[in-house]
Amino acid sequence: MKVLLCGDGNGAHVFSCLAGHQEDIEVCIFSRYAPVRDKWTEVIKNGGVLKIACTNPDGSSSEFQGNPYLITDDAEQAMKDVGLIVFMNPAFTHNDYLTEIAPFIKPGTTLIALPGHAGLEYAARKILKEKRQDVNIIAFESLPWACKVSEIGTFGEVFGFKKLLAGGPLQLNTPKESTMEAVKALQHCLGKFPELKVTDFAFGIAMNAPNYVLHPSLMYGMWSGWTVNQLVQNLKFYADATELGIEVMGKLSEEAVAVSKALQETCPSLNVVPIIGIYDWLLSAYDNKIADKTNLYTAVRSNEAYAQIYHPLKSVEGGRFVPDFFF
Repeated sequence: MKVLLCGDGNGAHVFSCLAGHQEDIEVCIFSRYAPVRDKWTEVIKNGGVLKIACTNPDGSSSEFQGNPYLITDDAEQAMKDVGLIVFMNPAFTHNDYLTEIAPFIKPGTTLIALPGHAGLEYAARKILKEKRQDVNIIAFESLPWACKVSEIGTFGEVFGFKKLLAGGPLQLNTPKESTMEAVKALQHCLGKFPELKVTDFAFGIAMNAPNYVLHPSLMYGMWSGWTVNQLVQNLKFYADATELGIEVMGKLSEEAVAVSKALQETCPSLNVVPIIGIYDWLLSAYDNKIADKTNLYTAVRSNEAYAQIYHPLKSVEGGRFVPDFFF
């Protein structure tokens, strides 16, 4: 099966290697970002092979090797004979990627986005128009792993696999058989972990999505008091989380749970997965990676899967840093 992977960042590197490792999977990467696309292509032309080192859920280590068979910015070429489309790119780029591939999407096509929230359903309605009725679009709550690429096209690491990952179709009345078949194909691409959990409708996935809650709150907690030209040390995104950031995170999570409960009471037919708070989500995703489960603050800061993820910073003189808000 040919899998078209839209994106070229950390998650895309890991997915292309894990999926491409399967004998019956060919991965084509559609990249709109020339610096990464050109560098990765150069690595392959020079005989390089992408290696992904993984820390497995049981604590053991493994390594995968493999390259995509093609990296291109030509949407028509990328879409040729595609069996499954996977979006593994930031939500703010969904519109651009969908716009480029839309003319070449055929009826019966399946598109799976990880993460697939932040308005993908509205983008599909606007860009695909009537065609969207013949496309199965499935959204998952986040990336399957905590990961980082240290060298484009050459080496990356999976610090932690999520235990479970929930997803579901973005459109009501999507045939369950087609959704299950697509998710089975995705599970084959990913391997054993995380276990993919399917719901009838992706509303609950959007409300449960962790990135809404995690990222803005931690950024606000760390940088709301920052002043221009103030130099800082190299700060870890999660392990150095502030009390203010965690407080905001908890309030955002409580609000999402309250909104979801109110909507379900108003419209019981939504039939969504139960909405859980961010603390419970962290335990469900990274239970064996969290050293201190006392509360939300300790759970975020002691999550081994998050330990090597840093704030986006720019190096300045004397080994110090300033935040890179345009990363």
